[in-house]
Amino acid sequence: MFIQVLRWFADKMSMKPVSVDAAGSRTCSKKKAGFTIVELMVVIIIVNLLSGVAVPKCTDLIEKTREKIDLLKFYYLRDALSRALYEDDAFRIDTTAQCGTTKNSQSKLSQWLASEKGVSLFIIELHDKYPANYQGENKGRTSDDQNMCGLLSSEGFWSQALRDAGFGAVADIVIARADNNQFSKHPGDYVTETASNGWVRSYPKTPIFKSKVLNGDPNAKAGNNGQNRYSMKIRWTGGDPNSHSLEVFLAKDGTTQPLISRFGTCFSTQASGCR
Repeated sequence: MFIQVLRWFADKMSMKPVSVDAAGSRTCSKKKAGFTIVELMVVIIIVNLLSGVAVPKCTDLIEKTREKIDLLKFYYLRDALSRALYEDDAFRIDTTAQCGTTKNSQSKLSQWLASEKGVSLFIIELHDKYPANYQGENKGRTSDDQNMCGLLSSEGFWSQALRDAGFGAVADIVIARADNNQFSKHPGDYVTETASNGWVRSYPKTPIFKSKVLNGDPNAKAGNNGQNRYSMKIRWTGGDPNSHSLEVFLAKDGTTQPLISRFGTCFSTQASGCR
């Protein structure tokens, strides 16, 4: 449609008025025909209508592509963590290395992985105005009672797995957070900002994710202090320890359902988990 309008416009520019002499012969006048105001208005309206449809469609396509690229990073993380499981058997790891005050020495990591809510690796706080805030745990929140940031902060296989998957800055943040926010003691490729209320925001210098949905939350005003919390979690695929494969997914704090964008992107390495 747009091309047809341009062709009509070009034809109009090249047209010359035709006159007929007394003998009936058709001759072209040297004077070119112009546009009427109505014709110009029609062209402008059509172009505006087309741009109003094409531009949003193009923008949506770009955002969908960014979400798919971000989802690939979930698969990189899954593969790196699977290698860590191979090196450090989940069936013998207890949870005494967990961060915070919610330690539970009665469980094994394998039991947590078999549960529906899985195990939290780290937390992402998405704000409606500020950069995403990364931390190891949600202190004092019962929804975060299965958290392995203690294992991550030990800088063993698990911390290295995050680095191998491109989440090195997050690993550095988790380590510093676990050590009472001693960021100067544990430098890394991240930025820290202290708000007037004393709360600290920490995030990678180079954003890990590219899509809007994983960098900011325009609906966060309805959440806690203008932000919503999401947990990066892992669990056995299908809840089956015998599968020896992991599902990596991002879920809103306190839920087990993977995050789904408005474009339908399911942020999980197990598509069936979004159904």
